[in-house]
Amino acid sequence: MFDRVVVGATDSEGAERAFRRALALTQATGGTLHIVAAIDGKKDAKGTPWLPEEFRYTAFGAGATDWLLIRLKKEAAEAHVAVATHPVLDDPAGAIAKVAAEERADLVVVGSGSAHGARRLAHVPKAVMDHVGCAVLVV
Repeated sequence: MFDRVVVGATDSEGAERAFRRALALTQATGGTLHIVAAIDGKKDAKGTPWLPEEFRYTAFGAGATDWLLIRLKKEAAEAHVAVATHPVLDDPAGAIAKVAAEERADLVVVGSGSAHGARRLAHVPKAVMDHVGCAVLVV
């Protein structure tokens, strides 16, 4: 049913919930989990502005976004889920929509962006729902 599931990755509580749900759904259906991280080149390169671009995706040059993707990929692999990571130079909603289109996603899982169970959606889940052509699960 959900062969290609896309989920956004950040270090927020909502994104962590979305990842957990996406991982469980993908594990149950035997599909592939596509983990997307939006990269802001200026913010992610803090601390190593002198580092040449060709070293960006080495262990030495990895930024916070890279380490997050490494951790989530490892966790998905340990759960025996096929996984692909997608660091994308774009805003979060744009990055998720881009990967969902490229991978022909069946489902996108996003956090609500609201703290403490509030029923108001933040900008990212709204924008994702407006720009993807597949089902969207908001957790």
